[in-house]
Amino acid sequence: MRSLCAMLAGAGLALLAAMPARAAIEEGYVPGGAPVPSTWYGSPDAAAIQADWDYIRGMRPHHAGALTMARDYLADPEARSPALRRLAEAIIRNQSFEIGLLDDVARHLDRPPVRLGVGPFSLALQPMATEGMAQRQGFMRSPIPGVLDAAGPVSARDVQFAKAMTAHHQAALDMARAYQANPAARNGFLALMNVDIVTDQSQEIALMRAVTAAYQGDAAAVAVEPGMIHGMEGMAHHHHH
Repeated sequence: MRSLCAMLAGAGLALLAAMPARAAIEEGYVPGGAPVPSTWYGSPDAAAIQADWDYIRGMRPHHAGALTMARDYLADPEARSPALRRLAEAIIRNQSFEIGLLDDVARHLDRPPVRLGVGPFSLALQPMATEGMAQRQGFMRSPIPGVLDAAGPVSARDVQFAKAMTAHHQAALDMARAYQANPAARNGFLALMNVDIVTDQSQEIALMRAVTAAYQGDAAAVAVEPGMIHGMEGMAHHHHH
């Protein structure tokens, strides 16, 4: 049976994507609070585990590509938009943390199932994720600038970054929605993480489009070469583990 978390996450995906909501998972560090990590378990079904591996092999390198794109942009003296510079910094911080979560899920999937009970009453559960990583690492999500923050100088390099990262984000939305729609995908932790990805990256796309619209030149004439969009090769990775 599909987990309740996964069903709720799937049902709420479209609604939450339109809202600057609190994080669905790993909200952030509470100063003074004790880290109490807990393990998520799910079905050891081979198809479910394969769905998780396919997702990780697509999303993990894709997130890593966003980091290199953001760092390249911040290192460019032509990067002038204050909103996009803040966005690039938020992408580096937030998606670095999400890469750590994906790596943690991969480590759990490599572990053998845990058996509870004995004989005909035994139940096998697959470790899937660790909740509480933000508290353990002292991580706080960086806020994403809103559309109203788009004002300010906009260079051709800003438009180029916005157009490239928008295409990059759209691919992440496609991956997240494909996982939610996959009947074999049952990892409730990844399902809730996808709510965050869709919420954040939809808001970020709106910001980047607003910055592009504020450009005084011809935004359509600003070229984006395919090589400027990093981490897309993982999307076609569906080899078995």
